[in-house]
Amino acid sequence: MIQFVGALAIVFIAGLLILFFIIRIFKRDFSKGVKTASIVAGILVVVFMVGAEIGLSAKVSNAEPSKSIPAKETKQEKSTISPELLASYGDMPGVMDARTDALTKKEIEQQKKTAKDMMNEKAMAPKLLKDGTKQYTLTANPIIWNLYEQKNVNASGYNGQTSGPLIQVKVGDKVRIVLKNKLNEPTSLRFQGLSVPKQMGGLPDQSVKPGDSKVYEFTVTQDMVGTHDYFSGTDMDEQIDYGLHGALIVDPAKGKEYPDADVEALFDIGSFKVDQKFDENVFTLNGKPSPNSPNFYIKKGQRVVVRLINSSSENYHAMHLHGYTFKLISEDGHHLKKPMPMNVVSLAPEETADIEFIANAPGTWMFHCHILDHTINPDDDVDAMQGLMTNFIVK
Repeated sequence: MIQFVGALAIVFIAGLLILFFIIRIFKRDFSKGVKTASIVAGILVVVFMVGAEIGLSAKVSNAEPSKSIPAKETKQEKSTISPELLASYGDMPGVMDARTDALTKKEIEQQKKTAKDMMNEKAMAPKLLKDGTKQYTLTANPIIWNLYEQKNVNASGYNGQTSGPLIQVKVGDKVRIVLKNKLNEPTSLRFQGLSVPKQMGGLPDQSVKPGDSKVYEFTVTQDMVGTHDYFSGTDMDEQIDYGLHGALIVDPAKGKEYPDADVEALFDIGSFKVDQKFDENVFTLNGKPSPNSPNFYIKKGQRVVVRLINSSSENYHAMHLHGYTFKLISEDGHHLKKPMPMNVVSLAPEETADIEFIANAPGTWMFHCHILDHTINPDDDVDAMQGLMTNFIVK
């Protein structure tokens, strides 16, 4: 390109010189001289342009072949690398599938039982220390978790389960939670809605290295009464959606938070990213999507309180109960002065809500998320409406 511009400049200067001499020759007829000089200069420019084009074409044709990848080789070919190997490189999002026969029927039934126990608020038993402190040990470890038929995944959990075990304490308790990290990456604990000391806040720079442990200690105060949760405070988006979350209930110093309730239920909403998707696409109640989520059995006439926790790291949920108008009585552990009647309660990530109703309508009533793509299980061709739903059965 530079050579071409330089040559064009030379031709232009030569044209001016020719113009000068022709005008001198035709000085007696100036207009004729200018016309003749313009014609000659135009011919020179055209000759130069044609010659330059021919020369450029010859240069390209004689150039060495390009060393860049041929076009046919730039097409993306289907990878022959297994998803498991790609995941080991950290290139694949979400949980990886485990073998369909990785769990026995007995192990799957035991997992369903842990979901039912959480719904029934069966809490983890603490170890009582000499000074009266209640000690709970949470071990973060890899687990194989059954979601639905033909779908086992390599997940993470606390004490071998997701959601993690329920921790239930009361005002005045001295609490000591020991986190043991048996994962292959750092992790930590965070307690949502509890005014714990800042060094117990589960910040990323306070993460526990693989093989190490950390002690979290605090005293339960009156402002902590209510429904709360705990979860990983390290690489939160990934680790929470791998299963590292659980529920924590704080009762008053004497009695229960809802002494007038005949029956209570607890549902910790969780999420997974399966099939290497970047978005959450499996939604669970206490670790299980429908049809494996626990059904809630209620006697007609009972006053019912349901505690809800949204442990999805990315999604809102809109929980709806067929056949009833319920009342929202608490949000994030804070009781409302005036309960709010509603049919759908929305929960942001890590938000909690307690609802109440009188079971005066017998029947089987669906309780589900009204964001309807949350009620679909990927790759499940057996069950119709699935995912984030269960049944409240009133008899």
